[in-house]
Amino acid sequence: MRGAPPAEPDPTPSASTGADSPTWLTLAPSTVAVTALLLFAFCLGTSVLIVVPVWLGGDHGPLALVLCLAGTVLVTGGSAVADRLRWRTTRYRLTGQRLEMHSGILFKRRRSLARGRIRNVDLTAHLLLRMFGLVRLSLGTGEKVTEGTGQSIVLDPIPRADGERLRSELLRREQAEPATEGPELLAQWSPAWIRYAPVSVFTLLFSVGAAGGIFQVAEWAGVPALPVEWAGEITDRIGAWPALLAAIVVFVVVGAVAMTALWVESWWGYRLERSEQALRVHRGLLTSRSVSFEASRIRGVELVEPLGVRLAGAARLDVVATGLRADAEQQDSATLVPGAPRAVPLQVAEEITGRALPDELRPHPPVARTRRLVRAGALIVGLLVVAVMLVALLRPTAFWTSVIVAAVLGSSVLAVAVAVDSARNLGHELTAAHLLARRGSIRRTTVALDRPGIIGWRVRQSLFQRRVGVLTVTATTAAGRGRYSVVDVATGPGLAVAEEAVPGLLTPFLEREDLPSHEPAGT
Repeated sequence: MRGAPPAEPDPTPSASTGADSPTWLTLAPSTVAVTALLLFAFCLGTSVLIVVPVWLGGDHGPLALVLCLAGTVLVTGGSAVADRLRWRTTRYRLTGQRLEMHSGILFKRRRSLARGRIRNVDLTAHLLLRMFGLVRLSLGTGEKVTEGTGQSIVLDPIPRADGERLRSELLRREQAEPATEGPELLAQWSPAWIRYAPVSVFTLLFSVGAAGGIFQVAEWAGVPALPVEWAGEITDRIGAWPALLAAIVVFVVVGAVAMTALWVESWWGYRLERSEQALRVHRGLLTSRSVSFEASRIRGVELVEPLGVRLAGAARLDVVATGLRADAEQQDSATLVPGAPRAVPLQVAEEITGRALPDELRPHPPVARTRRLVRAGALIVGLLVVAVMLVALLRPTAFWTSVIVAAVLGSSVLAVAVAVDSARNLGHELTAAHLLARRGSIRRTTVALDRPGIIGWRVRQSLFQRRVGVLTVTATTAAGRGRYSVVDVATGPGLAVAEEAVPGLLTPFLEREDLPSHEPAGT
């Protein structure tokens, strides 16, 4: 007699329900007040920007004021009602295996996330949330998903005590014993680090944005030509070259102030702590942030030294961890140590990897420098062509012709300097536990990647690389950016590094007689 087949486990969230299942919890009810206050402040600020120009420019100021006040009341009240409905229809609970969440006003949505997929837990709270004792908890799983796709869970907001409890429980694995000692402090904020904030390539970009804002405000006020008239008057009064130098100084000062303000807001009160199970970063002035990285997910560290910060003797340290994408969106979340004296991130890197990052790595062949100088020469030729075309077509004045010539000369010198520095920074090393690779000049990076974390290799050799006998070996991993390259390394040593870092992975594709010995450092 054939017996009945065994019942398959129910993969849906209802499978975890039972008589002893945890109860469903709600978001913090004060979320309604927080949302109403935020929308009121936003509408009030927008109304000021609308009413003031209208009031100064015509007779419709009172009408604009009444309409804006009515809109503010309507938007604030409507948002409060909508958030009240969101609060009533949102429930969540943490079971032994999953975090479940039900939400939706018109369309019900049920999300269930296995605890084993959770890689990092972020707690953030802007000033208003902190006044109400609330935090926003978001989970990282390593996938590029958003809350709207239904694959991510964000609890916004919940009481801070509940957020801390959830963070601790979600990052604690079943086999792990509860920590008996408090977290170890690895690094903390110093006011002296503020001096590194303005030395960034973004300083001038902020100034350009501020200049665009001035033109926009002048257009709103009905005088779009006013900034140009001011610039013309100043140029006539003090001369063209002094006016240009004064403009550069103003741009640098404005950008430096903006970068400093952003840095202070982002990194005020910074602390890096390590427990038995996770690294945790606390920071933030107006918006507090707490980012946790599970220790078992960390695959290495990356020392980042942008040119300005490097010249000031500082560096930044990022974590290479699974479940954390190191793209532009997540770059800020991956930082373990902000711009600080270089000894600080180096010390933290040694604490995490168990070995100091060496200053000197194996250099790459001289043809790597030749390749970069050739590219710099091509760039200089391109700049010269563009400059000649501008002068021939636009026929600028002697002043602007001098500015173009100065810009081309300055850019040419910078291109050659960057090419030489980039070639000098190239290097790699293989230790008993890590693959180290360094590259870059404007943004120099040194990555220490765990050898067990390497899951594959990509060997690329362009036509020009084949002619000079170099190639690029890229280690692929499930952590960080996903790919870390040893650039323009000689063919034999490059393949030897890949073969010895993960023995056997490239063996079927290599000819042994072409591989030189590459003894790992520190063995």
